[in-house]
Amino acid sequence: MPKKVPEMSPAQVRNLRHGVVKKDSKTRKAGEPCVAYHRVGGVDGLVLQCRPPAVGQEIGSRSWLLVTTVGIRRREIGLGGYPDVSLGEAREQARQKKEEIRNGVDPVEQNQERKARDRERQRKQVTFGELAEEYYKIKEVTFRGKNPQRQRNRLRKSIDRCLGEIGDTQIGDLTVEDVVRVLNPLWTTQTPTATRIRQTIAQVWKLAASRNLVSGKNPADWDDNLDGWLPPAKRIHHTKHKPAMRHHDLPEFMKFLLKRDTTPARALEFQILTIARPTEVQFAEWPEINLDEGTWTIPGSKMKNRNPNELHVVPLVPRAIEILRSMPQSGRYVFPGYQGKEQISENALNNTVKAIHQESLKSGGKGFMDPRYNKIACAHGMRSCFKNFAAARTDFDDVVSELSLAHLDSDETRAAYLSEQILDRRLQLLNAYSRYAYTGKLPRKRQRKDY
Repeated sequence: MPKKVPEMSPAQVRNLRHGVVKKDSKTRKAGEPCVAYHRVGGVDGLVLQCRPPAVGQEIGSRSWLLVTTVGIRRREIGLGGYPDVSLGEAREQARQKKEEIRNGVDPVEQNQERKARDRERQRKQVTFGELAEEYYKIKEVTFRGKNPQRQRNRLRKSIDRCLGEIGDTQIGDLTVEDVVRVLNPLWTTQTPTATRIRQTIAQVWKLAASRNLVSGKNPADWDDNLDGWLPPAKRIHHTKHKPAMRHHDLPEFMKFLLKRDTTPARALEFQILTIARPTEVQFAEWPEINLDEGTWTIPGSKMKNRNPNELHVVPLVPRAIEILRSMPQSGRYVFPGYQGKEQISENALNNTVKAIHQESLKSGGKGFMDPRYNKIACAHGMRSCFKNFAAARTDFDDVVSELSLAHLDSDETRAAYLSEQILDRRLQLLNAYSRYAYTGKLPRKRQRKDY
């Protein structure tokens, strides 16, 4: 017959604390603090669990447990924390649990069923709008790269577009029809915007799924879901290329550019010589520049569709280095903005191109248009100008020009990117382009130059 545990008084319980390890073991040393389970009597199996104190605490957490068996299973049934639940209340709860067990009820399973019902009730109560706001708060602090504020604004707009239609819809009741109702007005006229909205809805649903608020197929998934309701985005939206001047016009353009003594002009000239994207130049920072080695290392987080941990090294032609040496190094960014702004504005390079176009027209020239679109060339279009020059006027392998543009769209270019020799080949191509830009002279040798 098991020994009956004497009933402790409230004062005795108040003095119960954690224990210490008595003997060394593989994982613990003698004398280390450990959890202690004190039987307090009154009800068989009622114990006070006492944990060691955390840093800054005098007494560790203490809680009530009823250690018993249900059928052949050992159960530890929580009865609440001490001193919130008093000794008398714990004994009363323990007696009730014992009575339930005698009547065939498993309190642990009963508690699990109650939690499942609570989750189901919560699932039905949480709206898409509430969860979308939580998703925004989670995401807004994670945006990195060249323009995190733009990323935050885009996400904010995507969420706001949804709230009018499905903001009050309970997340568990969200259907494919609801998603289609949000997307339909924009799908054929503003396809990129609608695509971002679809992706946002899908991510909010995933957040709900991670919290066990929903189950089943994501109503914003495309495959075997929305593809039965909407035409594929690629079929109805064709990417518009940025307007670019013909490479034949580049030497004339450079003459106008060299006359301008402004920071945006030097930034544009630097962009032309490095074939970088305008925003990469806008947010170029001095720690990325190595003037001794003649390189500019752009973090992947600042580049389009690039792994944040993947770097892009740009070899610098002599004139690019000369431009860098002429810029003040007192601030964070290579090309500082006006009126106390850290970097030049987003439109500074494009505005410079437009100003040169107007200057050309005023002097009797034809300006710098893209004949395909009948639009004035833009800074980003300088990349197309370079690509056309490399293809039409040199015999450098296509991989070399693709890597100069930081295009890693094929296995071949990715493999070549790892080659130590490709940087030299890219510098040779950029030197040929630089020479052409300032003099109009084409490369002397036209032999195929594989990487």
